[in-house]
Amino acid sequence: QGNEVALVHSGRMLRIDRLVLRRGAPGAKGQWWVLDYKSTSQPQLQPELCEQLLSYRAAVSQAQAGQTVRAAFLTAQGALIELQVA
Repeated sequence: QGNEVALVHSGRMLRIDRLVLRRGAPGAKGQWWVLDYKSTSQPQLQPELCEQLLSYRAAVSQAQAGQTVRAAFLTAQGALIELQVA
C-alpha cells in the first residue's frame, strides 16, 4: 500500500492518491485497488476525472500484469464509487 504513488505510463508521470493490495483468501490471489480522492460528490459524472482514474488503473495493470486491478473514487462524503471497465 502507498500514498501518492508515482508511476510512469505512456510517457506521462502519474501520481496515484492511494494504492492498496488487498490480500485474498489463503491460496487465492489478492487484488489491487487504485483509489482517487475527490471533493465532488459525483466524480463518476465527469469524463475527465474518469479518464484520469482509468489511466491510473491501466498503469497499475501494466505494472502488475496478470493481477486484478480495480479503481474507485473516494468522495469527501465517504462514498466509494467503483469504475467498471467495459
